[in-house]
Amino acid sequence: MGSTQVYHKPAFLREVWALFGVGVGIILARFAVRLRTAGWRKFAGDDYMSIVVLACYTADAITVTITYLEGSNVDYTPEQISRLTEDQVDRVVYGSKMELFAWYTYATLIWSLKACMLFFFNRITFGLSEQIFVKILGVACAVTYIAVFLTITLSCYPIHRNWQVRPLPPSRCMFRAQNFYVCTILNVLTDAALLCIAIPMLCRLRISIRKKLTVGILLSSGIFVITAAIVRICKTLDVNPSALAINSWGVRETIAAIAAVNAPILKPLFQRKFW
Repeated sequence: MGSTQVYHKPAFLREVWALFGVGVGIILARFAVRLRTAGWRKFAGDDYMSIVVLACYTADAITVTITYLEGSNVDYTPEQISRLTEDQVDRVVYGSKMELFAWYTYATLIWSLKACMLFFFNRITFGLSEQIFVKILGVACAVTYIAVFLTITLSCYPIHRNWQVRPLPPSRCMFRAQNFYVCTILNVLTDAALLCIAIPMLCRLRISIRKKLTVGILLSSGIFVITAAIVRICKTLDVNPSALAINSWGVRETIAAIAAVNAPILKPLFQRKFW
């Protein structure tokens, strides 16, 4: 059976799994901090959402690896497809399915991180008038996630055209530029809304300086996440799109988001009393 691997860049897989190791380390460190400072009986919504993040992050690393090894329909021309055997076509179909699945894991991961932030804000505003704004934004984030999910699912219909190889489907079923636009715009808008609500809320909150510093770190990380999302779309919406470029910048964006969102929770690690 001939190989259908289009790209031969071992550095890509090294980067994917090195960043995966860093991301898993951050998430596990988060659980360690929460267990040490609160105990598992006091786990909150953001702690449980971190389990979803870990599951999606693992699935994301696996799917982009399979796509790299098997190939995807976005990386082939009609002429190249015509030279493939049936076994090779089946492998490209499998890789294309994994590329589509990676969109679901990516979107769910990013919006799960937003949920972590919202649960955190909800916890520190409990019993305060500002909590209503957190709940409203939570509804908005849920609606935007549904919009992203529907875009991924319905923008190429029937759905099997997403992994069709012979003949090659239109660009919206292979490169899926519409997914980039909808996902990035809604991602940036919801993160910006988090900042717009949280900054004035932080000034009014009657909480300790320590908690304000923690929230301040989280807000600063929000700007970092927005920047990462914008950089990804600029780097992938190229004249020569490829699954390699899409997935390379995708894994970089997700590790940036994981590190940024978990940074405030990890602050106790650097305090002597924690140890």
